[in-house]
Amino acid sequence: MDLVGVLLFLPSIMLGVIMGANDAGNILGPTVGNGIFKIKQAIYAASIMIILGALIEGRPGLKVSSNLVKVNTTEIIIINLSVVVITLFFLKRNLPISLTQAIVGASVGVGILIKEINTEILLYIVLGWFSTPVVAFIISYALQKTLALVFRGIKNLRIRFYVLRILLWVFTLYGAFSLGANNAGKISGILYQRGYNIYSLLILSGLSLSAGILFFGKNSIYTIGRGIMALDDFTAMISIATVSITIWIYSIIGLPISAAHAIIGSIIGAGYSKGTRIHNPKIFQRIIFSWLEAPMYSGIFSAFVYSIYKLLW
Repeated sequence: MDLVGVLLFLPSIMLGVIMGANDAGNILGPTVGNGIFKIKQAIYAASIMIILGALIEGRPGLKVSSNLVKVNTTEIIIINLSVVVITLFFLKRNLPISLTQAIVGASVGVGILIKEINTEILLYIVLGWFSTPVVAFIISYALQKTLALVFRGIKNLRIRFYVLRILLWVFTLYGAFSLGANNAGKISGILYQRGYNIYSLLILSGLSLSAGILFFGKNSIYTIGRGIMALDDFTAMISIATVSITIWIYSIIGLPISAAHAIIGSIIGAGYSKGTRIHNPKIFQRIIFSWLEAPMYSGIFSAFVYSIYKLLW
């Protein structure tokens, strides 16, 4: 690979690692953060499923993300580096932001200056941002009400325990698979424009996401798992199931959404269905505001860096 290839791929790899670290809490927070699963077992299993999800189901999102803005090599590098810088800024504050919004914000920041934005796809993606937590809330609320009745019908407590544990693992693995499928396009969508092999890009996306979860995911896992609402085993299962279903639905249609939006909607929906309320409103408010700040900061930063580049070269 030549120097240009390195400059293109390295920011994308960094982005994938950071995204994995950021999104670890969105799929493992409800279980690991509440002491249901051991962190090492959950992280290793999720890492494998993320790679499979990116490789098997990542193609639709890759194609949608590649059509948001038409950019050249330099602009790709500026966009990816901007997302990396902004995400690191939020991670230092222990806030799992929406990387989808950060990526779109950085792309739009450059796209406005070069006048190469596909507004139809942008509106399509923004619609996903607003609908994701609402859809997750509804699914979670309904699942909590419905499955609670089913589990009450299992009188043997030992059988109920094992059924619940099996479902927790099934939905955790399913959630990791869906996350890999939905995030692949965010990491490599812009590179797809340059004509690189699609399967190489999907593998790159899955491996970088897994590396982020394996080595840097612990903080976001405990922030999501413990900081918003206390969850028992059953409610954690409902939250993970909701995130998995929500992300999978959007992945099928190729719409890159935020797992952070889905997990917040699912946790609150499950909690509200049984009368539990947010026990730490300040952390919840910080997370919500970070969703608004991420696209704005990344857009401003990428536009600033691109403007400096144009002035110097």
